[in-house]
Amino acid sequence: AYSFTYEKQQVKLGEDADDALKKLGKANSDRILTNCADDDGVDKVYTYDDFDLYTTKSGNKEIVNEITLKTAGAATEEGLKVGDTPAQVKKVYSSAKGSLGLYTVSLGNTNLIIDCGLKDDKVVSITYQYVEK
Repeated sequence: AYSFTYEKQQVKLGEDADDALKKLGKANSDRILTNCADDDGVDKVYTYDDFDLYTTKSGNKEIVNEITLKTAGAATEEGLKVGDTPAQVKKVYSSAKGSLGLYTVSLGNTNLIIDCGLKDDKVVSITYQYVEK
């Protein structure tokens, strides 16, 4: 599966949220999101300078289910970052499927969704998504 490393701290999608948050340090802010797909579910987003970390309930615990890179200050472990070109996306992730400026690649229980904007000219965000198998 794809994992996210920031300042030498690795976070895996599906990991216990408390463990991930301890590794990453205090977020700039956090807020609760209503999960309309699950009446009892409450998702949270933790905002950092270079990325946002989203959590959700899975059984009795809160897990990391999404991480969105929003600046060039964070990169994938393979080296892709915001501001890179679609050509770089294809070079780094040769199996990525592209449509309308969105490129998707999957590995294990994770998807990477790389948004190259409406003009398909540069990466504007990279999102890790947890996929339950």
